[in-house]
Amino acid sequence: MTPKQKLFLTGIILLAVFFRYYQILQMPGGLFPDEAANGLDINLMQAGHIQPFYERGNGREALFFYMEWGSTALFGKGQWQFHIVSSLIGVLAVLVCFYAARRLFLMGEDDGDKMAASRATNIALLASFLQAVSTWAVVINRTALRANLIPLIAGLVFYFLLCVYQAKTRKSQLIYALLTGAAFALGFYTYIAFRIMAPLLFVVLLWPLIGAFRQAQLKVQVKKYFLPAVFFILAFLIVIFPIARYFYQHPGSFIGRAGQVSIFNQTLYSVDGAQLTTKPPVAVVASVLVEVFKTQLTGFFVNGDLNWRQNISGFAFLSPLYSPFFGAGLLVATWLALRYLWAPVKKQKWWKYFLLAAWFWFMLLPVIATAEGIPHGLRGIGDMTPAFIISAWALYEFACIIAKLHKKLWQHVLYKYNDPQWVKDSHFVPPRMRIVNFALKSVVVCFCLALILQTYLLYFVYAANSPEYFYSFRADLTPVSEYLRQRCDKQDTYLVLDKYSLQTTDYLTSDPKGNFSNKCNVPYIQVEPENSWQLSGLVPGDQIVFTQSTIFDTKKFKQYHPNAHLVEEIRNQFNATVMGVYEIK
Repeated sequence: MTPKQKLFLTGIILLAVFFRYYQILQMPGGLFPDEAANGLDINLMQAGHIQPFYERGNGREALFFYMEWGSTALFGKGQWQFHIVSSLIGVLAVLVCFYAARRLFLMGEDDGDKMAASRATNIALLASFLQAVSTWAVVINRTALRANLIPLIAGLVFYFLLCVYQAKTRKSQLIYALLTGAAFALGFYTYIAFRIMAPLLFVVLLWPLIGAFRQAQLKVQVKKYFLPAVFFILAFLIVIFPIARYFYQHPGSFIGRAGQVSIFNQTLYSVDGAQLTTKPPVAVVASVLVEVFKTQLTGFFVNGDLNWRQNISGFAFLSPLYSPFFGAGLLVATWLALRYLWAPVKKQKWWKYFLLAAWFWFMLLPVIATAEGIPHGLRGIGDMTPAFIISAWALYEFACIIAKLHKKLWQHVLYKYNDPQWVKDSHFVPPRMRIVNFALKSVVVCFCLALILQTYLLYFVYAANSPEYFYSFRADLTPVSEYLRQRCDKQDTYLVLDKYSLQTTDYLTSDPKGNFSNKCNVPYIQVEPENSWQLSGLVPGDQIVFTQSTIFDTKKFKQYHPNAHLVEEIRNQFNATVMGVYEIK
């Protein structure tokens, strides 16, 4: 890397840090119940229940929770303590994107080819820049969900794998093989969608061997990679053992929620208003599959995920400033991958495009195999890194075409100015070319600034002024939890809130030291919203706490409890009531 490229990489990482940590105390502003569920499992860890997998919420891998546990141990319980962890993972994913992309485009190139090295580095810099300033990546990285680990771990797997192929010594090759196996196994502790990496790795590693077998070169390949494969398997088995043992002891946990949202789940289908009780017909499943595939894929260009926790609601996953290049790059990469499939030995330099296209298409499978919330920004998070790499590659190739046209124009102008007085000055740049040079550099600068400004405006202006954004994270439950902690009166405090949302208040009001016998630990009695008006036996001094989601229930409650008076009310920055406290007089 040149000093200039190192400077660019430093700037990109600083941009990633800025977009993931700026105003982290104010945005997202709340702890969504799914995020808070992590905290409830951390409570179990504090109590000594150390597991690789927790059953809450249909089962969840625990690696991310242990990271959050470290944050809460340092900074205490709260919302930002979780969000700084996912933000850090997002920053590291940007860095890994650079190194993985650089290694990818060095595949098949000569070690001493400086132009190839510069090309690979420039594409990697552009890919990491796109990820650093992507609204899709920023939103998810600031949401404390375990799926954030997929781009990081998947990127590490491919980086270490490419290092195995490019290692210059046997020792370094074996070390990278160990790291590849460990990273691959570690991915199974992240999020269920990572499991698609197993067939993905199998295909990208097996196909070159098939080509070698057809060319009678299999023995050479086996001799070269047999020992690294042994090291890979050994590291994989060691790291995967705890969670593999857990799934062996709890076989029903292995599928979990995946079976509930699968397109093959008959409970998701109805005929003439009646729910299916048998497997849906193949034709019906096929039509749903096509529709889900089309909707998810078009989400990269228009009409992305509506969920504020997974995307800027309704906006495309990729910026329209470069999504057309992504589309063109995906088509070309897929075509080159198919050409490689047909002739893996003759086209062995194209293995990198085969890996890149397979990375994207395989990671799309966890989304198109489900039928819930499509397009889905979180479930499709595995496509994040390959999408940015493909976009960067297409943009770079387009820039190279422009550079060639520019060179021809330069030659034409020099020929026109072929006069001895100009030839004597080697630094002379004709006026016409100065304008062209300035215009080209300005386009590049404006493109980068436009992406940075777009993300800033969409997240820190548009989202920051959207009530829906804050409510999607249940920002109302943070002041409610603070009030309940300060009141610390479990016998005389009733919280009107549904059980799902209760995960947030349960965690935020739990004892920070894990002392669950503390009288201020979860100091309230939960009441289902639809039953709040039926509360009986209330005596003077009892308080009933309503949240933003249940404030509507106060109308009926007051009709049946005329002796209840509003004693505390909190409104948010949009003047919406997020907490109303009624006390029996």
